[in-house]
Amino acid sequence: MNEHSIKKLRRKFITLSFISLFSVMLIMGGTIFYVNYITTVRQMDNALNYLVEHGGEVDLDTPTRHWDGATYDSVSSSSENFATIFREILREAFNTKIDEGSESVFGMRYFAVVYKDEGDSNPITAHINEIDENSAFAYAEEAIKEGHEYGWMGNYRYKVDKDDGQTVVVFLNVANQIADQRRIGTIVLLLSLVGSALSYLIIRIFSNRAIRPEIRNAENQKRFITNASHELKTPLAVIRANTELEMMMHGEDEWNESTMNQVDRMTGLISNLVQIAKADEKANKEGRTDTDVSGAVEKTTDAFAPVAKQNGKTLTKDVAEGVRMVASESQIQQLVTLFVDNAIKYCDEGGEIKVSLRQKGKGVKIAVSNNYADGKDVDYNRFLDRFYREDQSHNIDKGGFGIGLSIADSIVSQYRGKLEVSYQNGVIEFSAVLKP
Repeated sequence: MNEHSIKKLRRKFITLSFISLFSVMLIMGGTIFYVNYITTVRQMDNALNYLVEHGGEVDLDTPTRHWDGATYDSVSSSSENFATIFREILREAFNTKIDEGSESVFGMRYFAVVYKDEGDSNPITAHINEIDENSAFAYAEEAIKEGHEYGWMGNYRYKVDKDDGQTVVVFLNVANQIADQRRIGTIVLLLSLVGSALSYLIIRIFSNRAIRPEIRNAENQKRFITNASHELKTPLAVIRANTELEMMMHGEDEWNESTMNQVDRMTGLISNLVQIAKADEKANKEGRTDTDVSGAVEKTTDAFAPVAKQNGKTLTKDVAEGVRMVASESQIQQLVTLFVDNAIKYCDEGGEIKVSLRQKGKGVKIAVSNNYADGKDVDYNRFLDRFYREDQSHNIDKGGFGIGLSIADSIVSQYRGKLEVSYQNGVIEFSAVLKP
C-alpha cells in the first residue's frame, strides 16, 4: 500500500468514525430528550387528573361536599366560589399555601370549565387570573370537539372528563415546560455536534500519528524495490553476456537456451517491479496536459496489431474521434498497453480483441474485450491482486507475472476512476473510467 492509499484509507476511517460517533451521541441524546418528554407529560397528566378528580366532584346543588376529609359549606353557582373550592382542594391535597390571587399549581397556571350536564348552555369556570371567561369557554368547546381525553392546544395541555352527565375540562398552561423541552433538545443537539467535532479533531490528530510508521514503511518498500532492481540488473547482464559468449563458442543447446529464457524472465520481472514502484507513487497532476486521448489509444493499439496477428487473433478498434482530457499521454498509453497485452495472452485461438474509447462526461472510458471461453467460473475480484494468475498450471506458457492489471489499477486510481471486469457470453471485458 502506497502513501496515497494509506492517506485515503485514513480519511475514510475518520469520516466513518465521525458519522458513527455523531449517530451514537444523537441516539443517546434523543433517548434522554424522549424520556424527559414522557416524564414531563406524565407529570402534566397527573396534575390534570387530580384537578379533574376533585374539581369534577363539585355539585353546586348539594349543601355540603367532602374532599379527602375536608368539609366545605354550600356554595352558589358562581365562578368565584368554584375557584375558591379549587384552591382549597389544592391546598389540602398538596399541603401548599395557595393565596387568593395565586394562579399556579406547582408553577403551572390553569383554568377549568364545568358542564353540569350534556348540552349545558351555562357552564361555570374556575378561573385564577389565567384567561377571561369567554376565551375559557371557547377553549373548552374546541377541546370537546377534538374528541380526545388528553390533548394540546397552543401552550395548554388539557383533559376532558365525562362522568354522570357532568363534563369537566381542565387546562394547564405548560409554556414553561415546552420551553424547557426545547432547551433540552437544543442542548442535546449542540452537545452532539460539539462532542463529535472535538472527537473528529482528536481522531484526526492521533490517526495522523498512527499512519506515519506505515507511510515510512511504504517509502522504504519503494526504495528497496528500486535499489534492488538496479542491483539485480548488473549480475543479470553478466549472466546474459557469458551465456551469449558460450553460445557463440559452443553453439546453442537446451542448457544455455534455458539460461537465456530465465534471464529474460528475470529481466521482465525486474522491469515490472520498477513499474509497480512508479505506479504507486502519488499522482503528479502538474505533469498532466490537454491530451489527445483518441490519438494515444489508436497509436498504442496499432503497435499491437502485428503481435495479435502473429498469435492468430484479430485486433479491432472502436475509438471515438476528438476525445481529449487533461492527462498524461504516457499513462494513457501504458494503460492501453497493459489491457491489450493481457487480452492477447488470454484471448482464445482465432478470437477477437476489441479496443474502444468513449467520452464520459469530462472524463473518458477505455475498454478492452476479448473472447475467453474458460472465463465462466473465474473469480474476477482477484484479477487485480498482484502476482495472481488464474489456473497457473494451464497458463504458465503465456508468460507474465500477474501484476499488469494491478499496475493498471494503480494508474486508474490516480485519475479517481475505477477499473472493472465483466464477463458475458464468452467475452471478458476490462474497462476503466478516468476523470480529469
